[in-house]
Amino acid sequence: LVIVGEVYNGLTDQQVTVNRTVAFSSVNPFDPVSGGEVTVSDDQGHLFEFSEDEPGVYRSKFAGEVGVAYTLHVRIDGNEYVATSRMPAPVAADSIGTGVRTVFDEERKYIGIKYQDPAGVPNYYRYVWSVNGGPIKTVRVSNDKYNDGKYVTEDVADFDTELKTGDSVSVWMQCIDKATFDFWNVVQSNNPGSAAPANPPSPFGSMALGYFSAQTVSYYTLTVQ
Repeated sequence: LVIVGEVYNGLTDQQVTVNRTVAFSSVNPFDPVSGGEVTVSDDQGHLFEFSEDEPGVYRSKFAGEVGVAYTLHVRIDGNEYVATSRMPAPVAADSIGTGVRTVFDEERKYIGIKYQDPAGVPNYYRYVWSVNGGPIKTVRVSNDKYNDGKYVTEDVADFDTELKTGDSVSVWMQCIDKATFDFWNVVQSNNPGSAAPANPPSPFGSMALGYFSAQTVSYYTLTVQ
């Protein structure tokens, strides 16, 4: 199984997807799992039930709150998968714009995000973008191991995507917990050409892949200059 659950700050449709892995030769990229029982509870005594809106996609509308710990329960075929995540405080960018770097004698544009990292607490960040209305994808994750309490400039770039003047870019800056950071850090560190890339660490143990993240998000749009 591959379980992906995300709870965002604010009142919105929270979502959990449940799929089975498929063979590399499969035409479909995933195999949705229907008929599961999905709930999220919090440490404030609330229980949120999720309904299956489409095959393998479970949703519930409620407001995620900063500092609250959420626990996901997924029951499939008599087995239960559990993971917990505490929603971190948000960190917002104070400026975002276009930058240019020279890579292998070629100029490449990137998105530069500047923000003040809170001092004295570990912070973990995930950057997700969409270019010209295309697919939403994770660009990178980072932490403040060497930047705690500093004013940070983060470069957001995807070597598979060449930004051009006039491109419309949407960026989601997410504050995530350590477990979610560890998951995406392994994903971005894996070499696609390696013979046996490592599976990302899963909060569900050895019986399921995926992650569960209670996260805060700031949303930005800009036109590449």
